[in-house]
Amino acid sequence: MSSSPWRGIKLALVLFLAAILQAAFANSVSLWGGRPDLLLTTSLVASMFSGEGTAALLGFSAALLHASIAAPPHAGFGSILVSRTIVCFGVGCLEERMYRDSVLVALPIVIFGTLAAECLFFAFYPQHGLLHWARMVLLTAVWNGFLAAPCYYGIRALLGANREGQPNGKL
Repeated sequence: MSSSPWRGIKLALVLFLAAILQAAFANSVSLWGGRPDLLLTTSLVASMFSGEGTAALLGFSAALLHASIAAPPHAGFGSILVSRTIVCFGVGCLEERMYRDSVLVALPIVIFGTLAAECLFFAFYPQHGLLHWARMVLLTAVWNGFLAAPCYYGIRALLGANREGQPNGKL
């Protein structure tokens, strides 16, 4: 099997593991009411190692898993899909044009990516209680920021330091 199919399998397994952890632990862990979004964090960090197309697929897949776990009762399913796909696509675009993979880049990517995804979600599916929503989004961004470095190092160890389309060790 070539490196591209293996890479896809590894990324799918990482997202599946994040979904399991999200379902099992994320609701029981709380900081002033805010909870981590492991799937969003994982998809943003994995997008740092991917091109635009793969990053968009990562965002879409993570959002589909998240929406399936959260099961929005009234709406929001499509908004989750669109917001996460757009933000991960953006990170994939940045990867090729703006930065090299680094844990120092992972922290702002995850924090600002979380804020962007949640703001897009809010734009597509406005909710009542703007101040409560803003507080929860900021707390989620803080949680995701704490998880950025461990997630980065885990994905980097799994995929290697190479970017998508580059041979191992050739940056």
